Order: sequence, then C-alpha cells, then structure tokens
Amino acid sequence: MMNSSLGSVDATQNYYRYNNTSDSYKYKEEINLSQLGWILWTSITLITCCIGFVGNGYIVWLLGFQINRNCFTTFILNLAIADFGYLASVFIYSIPPFTDFQGSGIFYIFWIYFIHMMYISANFLLTAISIDRCVVVLFPIWHRCSRPKHLSSTVCILLWTSSFLLSGIMSIMKIFGNYSLLNFHFLVTAVVCLPLITLSTVILFIQVCLKLKQKNQGRLLLMILITLLCFLILAFPLSVFAVISSFSSSEADDQLEHWVMCSILFSCLNSSINPVIYFLVGRKKGAQSKESMKVILQKVFKEGEATGGG
Repeated sequence: MMNSSLGSVDATQNYYRYNNTSDSYKYKEEINLSQLGWILWTSITLITCCIGFVGNGYIVWLLGFQINRNCFTTFILNLAIADFGYLASVFIYSIPPFTDFQGSGIFYIFWIYFIHMMYISANFLLTAISIDRCVVVLFPIWHRCSRPKHLSSTVCILLWTSSFLLSGIMSIMKIFGNYSLLNFHFLVTAVVCLPLITLSTVILFIQVCLKLKQKNQGRLLLMILITLLCFLILAFPLSVFAVISSFSSSEADDQLEHWVMCSILFSCLNSSINPVIYFLVGRKKGAQSKESMKVILQKVFKEGEATGGG
C-alpha cells in the first residue's frame, strides 16, 4: 500500500483490489482491520491538518499584513507558509480515497511533488532559523551592526529555489526516467539539516539553561528551542523511515508501512504545533488580561528587532 513516504503511494489502493484478468478495480466489500486502522489514522491526520491550517494561516496573516517584519520574523513567516503548504498538500492528497474521485497519475505526481517541496522547504527554513539564533547568541555585535539588511529575504529565496529544484529534478527523473529517487531529498535533508539543527539545539539549550537576564530574549530562545526539539522528535522520523523504506525489501516494507503512516501524522503534527508554541511561550505567566496573538507575537519577536533585524 505504501512503498515509501508519500512517494509511491496509490491512494486508491486502500479501497480497491486490482483484478489481473479484467484489468479493473473492484471495491472491497469487507473492510479488514488493517483498512479500518488506515481510515482511522488518515482521519486523525486530516483533523490535524485542519487545525494546522487555522494556526499557520493566522500566523501568515499577522506577520504578512499586521506586524512590521524584521530579519527574524521573515524566517518565521516563510516557515508558516511552508507548513501551511505542506498541510494543505497532505490534506488534498488524502481526500480522494474517501470519495469516488479517481485522479490520474499526473494528479498524484503533482501533489507528491508539492508535498516534498513544502516539506524540504520547512526543513531548510528551520535550519536557517536555528543558525540565525545561534549567530545572535555567539556573535551579537556582528548580528546587530554588520549583518546585511536583506540577508533573511535572500536566504529565504535561495532556500525556496533549492527545494523547488531538488523536488522537481526528482519528479522529472521519476516520470521520464522511471528512477525511484523521490526519497533522495529526504536523505539530503537528513544529512544537511540534522547535524546543523542538532548542534543549534545544543547551543540554544545551554543558553536557556544559563537564564539570560533579558526576559524577551530568554522567551525567544526558549520558543526556538522547543520548536527545534519538536522537529527532532516529530518531523525528522519521516525522513528516516522514507530512506529506510526506499532501500528495504517488499517484506520489510510491509512491516514499515504503519511506521511510515505514523511518521506522516507526526510530521503534520509538527507543522501544526508551531503557532501553539509561539502563543504558550510568548504570553506572560499569570497575566490576568487576555492578550491577543498579535500582541504576543509583537512582544516575543521584539528581540529580533533589538538585535538588528529592523
């Protein structure tokens, strides 16, 4: 049913069985426990995506139209866009099995490509955010005085372009060359992003433990640290299982199937949880008045502007 993470999934395969004699698909009258589990797991994934739509969409609206952007919020805005796009792609890709719609191969290839592009963009952007915060901690004077004004925008453009080209090349090779390399970009993100994010997480963890005097800076570092930890726990396993399944045998692949589905759910949860982290870390403890999300974001991101990100 699922050879690898969204790479070679035939979405209709969960409801239909192929008949070699008549070259047609027949609807299964009896739904076994495996199919019920798939329906339940997919339903939870769709609900998670819907929740993530609201959260990331609200962040995009606030940072895009309501709050003045700086070097740091530019990264957060692009990360929210990537997360929103990833959740939307997974949601649309998962809908057809619950309907009578039988899309063509091009339909599924397009959405698989879009899922991969958004996933790798979110990985690259989170890596850039982690590096940026480490530079603030380790080289604050340079970040405040010598950092190029449009560096964040330039980096975001380069990262989006890289993810677009990487996913495009893999899809083209699959369509025209029949090369099963759709999971290659998962390996790239694992090799490139994991070491950098892990190192950044360790550095930020040390800084948070030191209890920095500036409360705003401490809250911002804590927010990024929690975001990075959630990525390592929830999102990164998707890359691991995608790489493993691409090199596994058919028997082992069947055993990995449910783990891959779990990792897809966890990656959707990771893309949905960031706005919750911003809100919980940004608000003041014991505050009687209920602050709006806009006010909370303005306060927690104020440190980015204070460090030269205006």
